[in-house]
Amino acid sequence: KMKLTVASSPHIRGNFRTNRIMLDVVIALLPALAVGVFVLGIRALLVAVVCIASAVASEWLYSVVTKTRNTVVDGSAIVTGLLLAMTLPATVPCWQAAIGSAFAIIVVKALCGGLGQNIFNPALAARAFMMLVWPASMVRYAALGVDGVTAATPLHHMVMPALPEETLLDMFLGNCPGSIGEISALALLIGGAYLVIRKVISVRIPAAYLGTVA
Repeated sequence: KMKLTVASSPHIRGNFRTNRIMLDVVIALLPALAVGVFVLGIRALLVAVVCIASAVASEWLYSVVTKTRNTVVDGSAIVTGLLLAMTLPATVPCWQAAIGSAFAIIVVKALCGGLGQNIFNPALAARAFMMLVWPASMVRYAALGVDGVTAATPLHHMVMPALPEETLLDMFLGNCPGSIGEISALALLIGGAYLVIRKVISVRIPAAYLGTVA
């Protein structure tokens, strides 16, 4: 008779450690973050630091309060905080960014069982939560080179519908308004290529998505 074994993921194990994979993800995100800071200003870096600090602090406090294993060292909280920051406009209030990160770690990740057990991506779920609670802050994008002034993003123009004011080259390089991590397609492709080279991800899934869009 065939024996059926039921177990939680991961089902295929390798020699990679979780903290090593998380470090690779952080490195892959750095080009997009660097472009965001360069184009949108130091405020973008501040939002990223606040999100990461809040995520790490929330994970540590949750482990202390619940008397469970401290998982801060695996680096997943850093990745969650950074990913959330990359989806936010640079103009978002820091206290909202901090609450969003805490929501991602405590509600979406920890209360669902921890790393690998959550049914939603913590960073994206936190962004959806922030969009629901503070919609005005989530659509206020800084105009290039100017602090505190809103500007329509290329995606906003296409929703209207209308053609973006920016050229394809501007959108590819990052010379356009938007969330901190979304404005430069080139920077994101560099990060993706790094993950493929490091064998953290396979090229098949992203290639299939990009091919479908193309």
